[in-house]
Amino acid sequence: MTVFLEIKAQHALADAAFAAAEQKAFDDDNDLEFDLAIRARQRNDQAYFLFLFTRLEHAVNAAVETLLAARLFATPAWSERRIWQAWARGPVRDVWLLSKVEVLTDKSHPDYAQIKEYYDGRNKIAHGGIWEAQFFIASIAQTMHDIVQRFVVA
Repeated sequence: MTVFLEIKAQHALADAAFAAAEQKAFDDDNDLEFDLAIRARQRNDQAYFLFLFTRLEHAVNAAVETLLAARLFATPAWSERRIWQAWARGPVRDVWLLSKVEVLTDKSHPDYAQIKEYYDGRNKIAHGGIWEAQFFIASIAQTMHDIVQRFVVA
């Protein structure tokens, strides 16, 4: 089980608690409590999304480090090795995320577009904004799991 699937299962437990709070407020006809429960659930989803994104970023860094190590020592010609030498100059984590994603997946592939959408959403939330997209944490976790499985590291 990957970390994405573990987080998906953890979120299901937390989400069920928020759903119960919403249902109780609805049953009690308490609009204030209902609105508070909805807002708490939305914030929880955003927190889980950010946590998932940190795991995606970690997976990207690990995959690029694997690719970098393989290419630095397996590519004899400097013309093929030069980009990898430039990237090896500093920590992989300092390279812009989408540049790293471009070496792991085709930029024209839906996986790249999905990661870019998540990255844009992550930036909105991380800088104090609200990402307007509907959160389906279970789906996002599964998608991240699937994308990471398709990274090209050879």
